Amino acid sequence: AVVSTQSTGLMDLAGYEPETILGKFRDPENKKVPGKFSDEMPTQIIKEVVALKPKMYSIATKKLVCPKKIKDPEHLCTPKCLEGHCCRAKGVSSTAKRRITHQEYKETLFSAATTSARSRAIRTFNNNVFTVDIVKRALSAFDDKKFILEDGIQTLSYGHYKLNANHSQASCM
Repeated sequence: AVVSTQSTGLMDLAGYEPETILGKFRDPENKKVPGKFSDEMPTQIIKEVVALKPKMYSIATKKLVCPKKIKDPEHLCTPKCLEGHCCRAKGVSSTAKRRITHQEYKETLFSAATTSARSRAIRTFNNNVFTVDIVKRALSAFDDKKFILEDGIQTLSYGHYKLNANHSQASCM
């Protein structure tokens, strides 16, 4: 995080822990002030982001503070302790999301494949209770709301005036 002295008035820097590398930027002046920018991961450094489509992304982070060390000061940290992973996959159950790794997001992005996730739920049908196995599409790099242009990066919304009949019938990936 690069913080210039010109932009500190626009930011809430109160979340930085004093014992971390970012602690030197800590400033409680704008704490919880509406309209100020704040760091959503003040104790982590973002290493890699894989965004498949809106509301479906994974963030690999490096933790600046070992969470186990806070609870147990005698804990010997390993590199695995400091690895973090935050993901969002709209429509996928929370139990299925816990099993999806950052590497799976990367594989889905580069192979343009679709993965499925299995979860269990308790449902009622006609006043009878059942345990149901649900298989849903989990990760997919295909964004059904955008048309991907030839360069593979730029997109246009379906219905855009620049899309003609030839583009709308072409495959998107």
